[in-house]
Amino acid sequence: MRLEGPLASRPAALAWLACVVLACYANSLSGAFQFDDYKVIVDNPEVQSWAAWLASLGHGIRPLLKLSYTLNWTSDLGLTGFHLVNLTVHLGNAWLVYLLAQTFSQSQAQREGLAYVPLITALLFAAHPIQTEAVTYVCGRSSSLMTLFYLAGLMACASDRGQYNKSRLYLLTPLLFVAALAVKETAVTFPFALLLWELACGGDWRSAIRRQWPNWVVLLCAATFFLLNEAYGSQIQRSAAFNSVQGNAATQLRAVAYLLRQWVLPLWLNIDPDLPLQRDFAGSAWPLMFFVFAMVLMLVCWRRRPWVGFALAWLVLHLVPLYLLLPRLDIANERQMVLAAWPLYLALATELELGLEARTLKIASAALLLTLGTLTVLRNQVYASEIALWQDTAEKSPHKARVHNNLGYAYQLAQRDDDARREFTLALQIDPQEVKARYNLQRLAVHQ
Repeated sequence: MRLEGPLASRPAALAWLACVVLACYANSLSGAFQFDDYKVIVDNPEVQSWAAWLASLGHGIRPLLKLSYTLNWTSDLGLTGFHLVNLTVHLGNAWLVYLLAQTFSQSQAQREGLAYVPLITALLFAAHPIQTEAVTYVCGRSSSLMTLFYLAGLMACASDRGQYNKSRLYLLTPLLFVAALAVKETAVTFPFALLLWELACGGDWRSAIRRQWPNWVVLLCAATFFLLNEAYGSQIQRSAAFNSVQGNAATQLRAVAYLLRQWVLPLWLNIDPDLPLQRDFAGSAWPLMFFVFAMVLMLVCWRRRPWVGFALAWLVLHLVPLYLLLPRLDIANERQMVLAAWPLYLALATELELGLEARTLKIASAALLLTLGTLTVLRNQVYASEIALWQDTAEKSPHKARVHNNLGYAYQLAQRDDDARREFTLALQIDPQEVKARYNLQRLAVHQ
């Protein structure tokens, strides 16, 4: 089965992706600044002028991410400009997913029967509502922009397979790796991802490392820089002291299970999920069994269904090892799935095409795409205001003090003092140590 007509060309695929992104995210252009947007953009002088951005290079973190914020802040487009950049980055990621899915499919023995896979993979990626936290939430850009450089580096290396183009291998790929690191530090997994890709495409790990050695050099330099840099070093120390290795392993297994559930059933998307912090594996039997099952499935599928094995291995690489060593204050965020989940769309599209006739495949894909797109449009409406976002979050995380404090603060900004007082009080009832809620309640009393 081969693609025919307008779907067969890359320009046509890009046009399809642009239409889907616009249809799903047009209503995000009217969204408001939310939560950390104020800390990292609105109230952060380091991103509000070029001179301030240059001055921050010596002591700040994520310089390339801040550069993108400065570009937006100094333009005349206001908040709409921030959203337009996020949409453009998302479209770029969807295009890279298309190219990677195309390259991966061509490396498989069943490549003659996988003609629809690249486009279906990219369309599902573009429309899935789990991406809204990285697209509609302005400072979710840290994940989507890092993913853009990360996937571009992977594509540069993957497209060189068998050609040994030194400019791609020794210059372009490492530079894109550095760019990803300058947006978000979690890009340190990049050399391991390159190796995983090579193995999934039938390559040999020894020859892969010989070709990819510049990226391992960049990783070593980056690790040294992060450890010696005061800003990064202090963050690493705080993170390492947050939980034990055993407790963090149990916590992270729950986080992986939660994020996979959000991907499979994106009906309860939540910007601030109330996930428990584990100190040991007590009560974590189901997440542990699920993880073991996933690992067994990955090994079983690696040769006969490499797209499934690759998807599971990629997911584990990007959600488990790094966070075992450096625990997160926020146990799980849906924007983590921008990079971690793209091979899941590839595996799903591949299984659909291998299992369905062409006409049935088109109907099933269209129905799935329409469902996901509708959920994305609905989720974007929640970001229309701070009150709408935190009301939605409070319904889904009713026992989390920070959520009620943030909702109370949103009410206070809207001069709904009685509602604000109720939420601050509720936050303190849930957690008497919630300092911000106590401060906000006192400030509200003084104001009145």
